[in-house]
Amino acid sequence: MSAKEKKKLSKIVLVIAVILLCLILFYIKYISSKETYATDNIAKQKDVKISNATTVDLDQIISNNSKNNNAREEIYEKQEELEYITKYRNNNELYVGTTKVSQEGRNGIQTITMKKTYDNDGNLLNEEQVSCIVTKSSINKIIDIGTKIYVEPKKSNNFSGSLSRDISLNKPSGFSLEQFKKALTDSSDKNKIFENNAQYFYYIEDEYSINGLFVAAIGIHESGWGTSKLAKNKYNLFGYGAYDSNPYNGAYSFESYSESIDLIARVLVKYYINPPGTKIYDGQVASGKYYSGNTISAVNKKYATDTNWGNCIYKYMNYLYEKIKT
Repeated sequence: MSAKEKKKLSKIVLVIAVILLCLILFYIKYISSKETYATDNIAKQKDVKISNATTVDLDQIISNNSKNNNAREEIYEKQEELEYITKYRNNNELYVGTTKVSQEGRNGIQTITMKKTYDNDGNLLNEEQVSCIVTKSSINKIIDIGTKIYVEPKKSNNFSGSLSRDISLNKPSGFSLEQFKKALTDSSDKNKIFENNAQYFYYIEDEYSINGLFVAAIGIHESGWGTSKLAKNKYNLFGYGAYDSNPYNGAYSFESYSESIDLIARVLVKYYINPPGTKIYDGQVASGKYYSGNTISAVNKKYATDTNWGNCIYKYMNYLYEKIKT
């Protein structure tokens, strides 16, 4: 290659090198300005936070989560009887003050799913009902109520003494229908719920062999003479099914006060006031699952957690008995 050609090649290489250098410098400047713009934008956004991962104590987070998390949950199922509902209907072929069972009831079965939650030490924190499914439907009991020409009731108890605290609750009071109406007509009954349903407290005495004024006293106490939310919205005078964890939603709903009165009477007869094996209504025998005796104080032991419940029930029963005396 001649000296002239070598000189020309050197110039070409130099030009190319300058062009490449310019391109590299331009690229570096462009990238730098882009990063600055992005950082500025992030800084302007108040809701964007730059990670401080290098300052996070992972051991502390794990420790905190371990303290807050429950150790375990336990799901289990249990089956309970679904008590049938009793329907009352008028029958003009029966005399006033008399009743007749035209259809026997049958209990159903419900499967209840429960959840228990424990802490890290195995202590029970909470137990709640998750679901309830009816696996066997109940059949309503139907009782005809006489509406034929009124006749003097066959029963009359001329009560004149004082009510014993040891009165046997698994025996009828013996009062007449008119006496029940007298006892349950009261100024405290502002909505006349007990006055208008006095006959049902009377009917359960013959049907289930239970003191009807004892049942009325429970209703008065639990519903505040029919003024409670359950009484007004669900016809539930006794708070039946109202567990502490979810009292209002868990409580039974009825279509009438008579259904509520009849059901609680059967529950008391079957589980609380008769020993196991006692013959009761509908050819059944008492479960006696919660039986501690047939007095008010005995029922209090398993029926209510409030130790003063029995005193309140006695007070209302005595009040009703005294009204009949006057």
